[in-house]
Amino acid sequence: MRAVRAAALGLLAWFSLACGPWGPQGVLAGGPFLGAASASFPADWSFSDAHPLIGIETRGALLRHSVTILCVAADGKLYVMARHAPRKRWVQNLGRDSRVRLRVGDALHAGRAVRIGAGPEGEAVARAFLRKYVGIDVEEARPLIGPPAAGDDHAELWTWRIDAPEPGA
Repeated sequence: MRAVRAAALGLLAWFSLACGPWGPQGVLAGGPFLGAASASFPADWSFSDAHPLIGIETRGALLRHSVTILCVAADGKLYVMARHAPRKRWVQNLGRDSRVRLRVGDALHAGRAVRIGAGPEGEAVARAFLRKYVGIDVEEARPLIGPPAAGDDHAELWTWRIDAPEPGA
């Protein structure tokens, strides 16, 4: 009985530390990021390609929520993606409030998420994704956008461009 109690307390302590108010810890979601965002918005996000994962903080109805996600830079702009998008809390938060904060390495940046669709911008994101995460450079790529294919277990993929925050936001 003591071992079970000790294991339960250890697990509770681990979840408390991992899901605390200081952002995500690995695959576990967290609360708000600690610290202030940079006063300037990057004109070119190419530096983000040195980071396989970044943190994103969204604003829920009551609390801020943060997770670790993939990102790519295309034409100097930053893009983030969500698979199984409608099921994710951070995606639902973006439907209410597009303001985000991003942790890229040690830097914290404020921004605004704008969902994109198919077209030249989506194709550029698809090429950037393949270059960064798969290591291939292609001239044409189908955008990582749209509803799931038949039998794909609702793997709907949505993509957002991160723009500068609105003045005063």
